[in-house]
Amino acid sequence: MPVLNQKTRIIMEKMKEKFNSIRIPLMLFELLFGFVSFYVLSSSANLLKNTGMLEDSTLISKSLQMIVIIIALVLEMVVLWFGTAFIRRNPLYLFIVQMLVVILATGLLTSEMPILIIGTIPVIGIEIINLYAEPKIPMILLSIVSILLWIAYGFYNGILQAVIVLQSVVFISFIVGFYWRYYNKQLAERQKAEDLVDELQLAYSQVEESTLRTERQRVARELHDTLTQGLAGTVMQLEATQSFLENGDQQRALEIIKDTTNIARETLRDSRLTLTDLRATTEKSLNARLELLTDAFRKNYRLQANLKLKEVPEFSDAQLTEISRIVSEAMMNVVKHTDTRQVIVTGNTVDDMFKLRVIDYGGGINVKSKKGHYGMQGMHERAAKLDGALTVVNTPGEGTTVTLIMPTEKKDEL
Repeated sequence: MPVLNQKTRIIMEKMKEKFNSIRIPLMLFELLFGFVSFYVLSSSANLLKNTGMLEDSTLISKSLQMIVIIIALVLEMVVLWFGTAFIRRNPLYLFIVQMLVVILATGLLTSEMPILIIGTIPVIGIEIINLYAEPKIPMILLSIVSILLWIAYGFYNGILQAVIVLQSVVFISFIVGFYWRYYNKQLAERQKAEDLVDELQLAYSQVEESTLRTERQRVARELHDTLTQGLAGTVMQLEATQSFLENGDQQRALEIIKDTTNIARETLRDSRLTLTDLRATTEKSLNARLELLTDAFRKNYRLQANLKLKEVPEFSDAQLTEISRIVSEAMMNVVKHTDTRQVIVTGNTVDDMFKLRVIDYGGGINVKSKKGHYGMQGMHERAAKLDGALTVVNTPGEGTTVTLIMPTEKKDEL
């Protein structure tokens, strides 16, 4: 039972929200028909006499009839304004009170004044369409009540006036039907939009999961290439050292220990770069990532990098990762293959193209002879992923300039 009550409360809250969204337009609609009633009452010349059972529909004056219309309008406004109080109990109470007010008011007016009823029927119809998830049955009931009221009007005021009123009822019914069709179309479009959002969220979660899986594989691969292989080499060297010491060859053992120390240092440096790369993936700007990268090279290899970045576009995480690794590989080439410890990294945007350069002033790198040995092919592949191009200009004795040119367009997937 508590679950049912909770479900009922949720439905009622949704009803109240929908009613509050249409309350003001409905009040204005009722007010419009009130003004029409004033006009008809003031301009009526009793041209149409009743031919029904009532010879005279009312015995009160026009001034009193206007007061009746005003009171009816005020009551309708009050009912609509406090409509959520009726809805909290049952929306049917709201419809009954609205209809009773206009029926009583119409009964005090002339036979030419069914306008309040004609104006209230579409108001109730619009309320039903918005409040009920399945408004078909309530709309049928409203149609039956409308037909009965029209029959009663014709019975008391004659067939001629009933036919005239019927034209207005048909027109109002057409308006309500058009609104119902438009409302259903809007609901269908909204449902399509919600389904599309759900599909996008599902796709996003799948992409995110795939990205995390790819990132884990990359981390495992880099740790295997650096830490695992370095430790394996260190273990092999230490085993060889132990063997030479057992055989009394201390000189050879010292040489191997020296080589092992160098291997351990290289492994430590590579591991630090890997950890720096992982840490940089949390940064959302190229400046921040390259600052972490250059700081790591300064600590590990004493390579001083001067960053000069201007007008850097907003790139996605995937783009930032590829750009950072191109810069890292270029700086590693400087460390391994040049005699300088100074490098300049510049970046600027010109005509929707971002140009990034890594410049060193060493002795130059023989690109052809070194290709395949220091990741040049990988740098070109990363540039291709970025829809860009990588060029390497090498001047022996003067240095090397690695240039990446790529579009400024942000792409989440490469």
